[in-house]
Amino acid sequence: MDKKAEQLFNDGNKQEAIKLLVADLNKNPKQLPEILQLSTYLVQAGDLEQAEELLARSLEMFKDNQDLLYNLGNVYYLADKYDKANQIFQNLIDDNYAFEAYFMMAKTLDQQGKRQLAIMYALTAVEKAPKDLQANELLADLLLANGNFDEALGFYRTANEIHPEAKNYFNMALCAMNLKKDYQSYLNESKKLDQAYYLKHEKKLADLQEFIKQQGEKND
Repeated sequence: MDKKAEQLFNDGNKQEAIKLLVADLNKNPKQLPEILQLSTYLVQAGDLEQAEELLARSLEMFKDNQDLLYNLGNVYYLADKYDKANQIFQNLIDDNYAFEAYFMMAKTLDQQGKRQLAIMYALTAVEKAPKDLQANELLADLLLANGNFDEALGFYRTANEIHPEAKNYFNMALCAMNLKKDYQSYLNESKKLDQAYYLKHEKKLADLQEFIKQQGEKND
């Protein structure tokens, strides 16, 4: 990895960092760490087309390199090319790549409308990396969207043990509300951590409260 480019990028000079890496790779194209670094920077700068081109070209030099393939899968995912992303992540899973392949496969399947399958892959990602914040959040989000409120609550709790976030506490309140459990303490934590997030999503909460109230009245 090019430390100077990294410093430039972290300081907000994204284009300068990208130009530096491009110039370096023009002199010597066979630098795998710099290729991976450049592809990541291009993605973060929003230039998916250039990132895709760089990775596809580099795979001709470093055939079947798993890290290049993983980055290309991410590019396809971000570019809404879910079938191509799915194929790459599945191949990486078959080749025993790290838990991130399961994580991205879950996200890809969810975008393809295959939530049950997505939950399975997200669960495997958590089993392989139980202390990973994003894996726990993704699984909790998928379970919440699928109506598995009790299970979702558990994984949001784990995520908050790793790193407390307003969004997770807010979603725990949604789970608890659906389970007809006390939810106020979760809302208080959410508001305390990020009042702006809480206020932005307050209407979702009010809508759910109204829906549950109406359902209760129907059942009376």
